[in-house]
Amino acid sequence: MKELLPRDRIIRALRHEPLDRVPLLYRMKHEAKEKLARIYGIEDAATGRKHNPELELRLGNDAIIYQIGINADFSHRHIEIGETWYNHFGVGYGKSGLAGRTPEEEVVFAKTQEFWGPAKVVPENFPSSHPITSKEALDNYTWPDPNDRAILDPIQDLCDRYQDDYFIIVDLSSTLIEAAYAHIVGTQNFFLMMFDQPELINGVLDGLAEYYAALGRNAIKMGVDMIRVGDDVGAQQAMMISPDQWRELAKPRFDYMFKEFRKENPDIFIKLHSCGDYSPILGDQVELGVDLSGLMQPTGGNKDQAGLKKKYGEDITLIGGFDVQRLLPRGQVEEVRNGVLEVMKNLATGGGYIFSPSHYILADVPVQNIYTMLEAQRDFGTYGKYPLN
Repeated sequence: MKELLPRDRIIRALRHEPLDRVPLLYRMKHEAKEKLARIYGIEDAATGRKHNPELELRLGNDAIIYQIGINADFSHRHIEIGETWYNHFGVGYGKSGLAGRTPEEEVVFAKTQEFWGPAKVVPENFPSSHPITSKEALDNYTWPDPNDRAILDPIQDLCDRYQDDYFIIVDLSSTLIEAAYAHIVGTQNFFLMMFDQPELINGVLDGLAEYYAALGRNAIKMGVDMIRVGDDVGAQQAMMISPDQWRELAKPRFDYMFKEFRKENPDIFIKLHSCGDYSPILGDQVELGVDLSGLMQPTGGNKDQAGLKKKYGEDITLIGGFDVQRLLPRGQVEEVRNGVLEVMKNLATGGGYIFSPSHYILADVPVQNIYTMLEAQRDFGTYGKYPLN
């Protein structure tokens, strides 16, 4: 088969059609991206809402993701130690993992980041205050404006500049359960209020569903190819809530949102992401008409990649599966290559798969492991050759 355009390669994977090679789609946190951008002389290594895709396209990405959900600002934003920054949802964010660090210790830590860029785990931005923790707060809460042009206008520019060649994805994560527990309500509050104050939780989830349905429709009007919703309900060995609770709280609201998206464009592709083990609800994603599911973090039930591919692979396209917790940051190059080979054997056989690490590439991943992963993806991801012959 002749070489496909990146855009066509993604679309054919989503439709389970024959391919030249496995499509590639990955994301980096800004510290890792800055480290690689220096090699190519790329000065703009922005991520999140100011994402510049130049580096990722240079390294072979077949799609571009523009993030506009609640995660888009806080996780990519510089927040000083001791500062609290508030986003348009009214959630406050600061630094995590810094208890007891003195200014002098911060200077020492900064020196470890100077040569190739961050080599140690960088303190993450993290929600520190939540706007809805009572029924009164919910009653008085004003949801953000889904017509905010500052959020929407860059989408049109991405489509105009890149869509002839690349597949354009708009990312609404965190979208529903995760947006509620991690941001709007607070994790401990959410899991207690599910039982103690279910009307409050339902009210928050209804508000999120309406906001993101409207925001997604606005993005679809601009001609994007896919809407990505993200809802982290998986932990290391099981789901954070039971599958039945997910089916009660999330599934009907996603069904509503997806129907709203398809009213705007019946052919819009939809991706549903979760971290961790979400294998018990993969069948529900098929029922919802999800086109792409991932990032298949190899934990819990998701470790059985070949089994999940056999059970669901004809009905839904899968993405991810390559370990970013241990193998990518800690493995030797030979181990990284073998890891890519195993993922290709398990998930890419027969098509309907997009290669990706199972989450962001983070600050502590060595440059050589990133290049090894990308080279192995090319070596083992060509259809008609081993292991996809």
